[in-house]
Amino acid sequence: MSDAELGLERGEFFFVAQPILRLHEKRLSGFEYLMRWRHPDDGVLAPARFISVVEDSALARRFTEMLIERAADTLQRWKRSGHGDLCLAINLGAAELASADLPQRIRSIFAAREVMPARLEIELTGAVQPDCLDRLAEAIRAVQAIGTRVALDDLGGGYNSLTLLQQLPADIVKFDRSYLANVPADSEATRMIEMLVKFAHAQGKQIVLSGVETQEQFAWAQSLREVDVQGFYIDKPLDEARIGELIDRYDASSASVQTMPPTSESRPLPR
Repeated sequence: MSDAELGLERGEFFFVAQPILRLHEKRLSGFEYLMRWRHPDDGVLAPARFISVVEDSALARRFTEMLIERAADTLQRWKRSGHGDLCLAINLGAAELASADLPQRIRSIFAAREVMPARLEIELTGAVQPDCLDRLAEAIRAVQAIGTRVALDDLGGGYNSLTLLQQLPADIVKFDRSYLANVPADSEATRMIEMLVKFAHAQGKQIVLSGVETQEQFAWAQSLREVDVQGFYIDKPLDEARIGELIDRYDASSASVQTMPPTSESRPLPR
């Protein structure tokens, strides 16, 4: 039995969630679910340390099932506490997204908890091969048919970004955090991102700028039309208790979205 399989059996995998702000509506739109592994020898591991092993193994389906179940449980808690309008994004690789029975699995798990699949978003992560585009497009449409939205994660990495935008019918475009590293100081990089944002908007996509880590980047993001933002300037990935505190804080004052500083506990963590 592999370390990952043992960890799954022992309940060593857990989730944190990073908030996403909808700037033009001045509100919290939801969170991205991020898996962590509390390894008995190596401590808490971020996905970069283990996700490729999981995705390329027979465990991939079991991990996907766990991820969907945990997400549905979280959305059920939010609904019961009066926050049923929040969305939760999960990360899936191309192979899992393209599983023929994924829509039915989502529908069944969410129906058991009386939560709408529309509250779930799937972020397509990892490299996308050109010869998989038709199959992925079909899989995305099947997931969208049950109400779940799909995001192209980390736009700018891997296969040609414009090709992905044109050929995959995703609802959301999430810009790679490395794209924002030199924004807005680097005028050329800034113009390139603004051009891609306009192109994505023209395609009818929702935009998420990830990796917003400075006040200058946050201010620049506010100058754009209808974008969501995520990053350490807003907050780090949070555990369950802190998630509730953050939701309550935004409920108390949605205006805080305009000028919100990082919390005293915010600091870069491994993604």
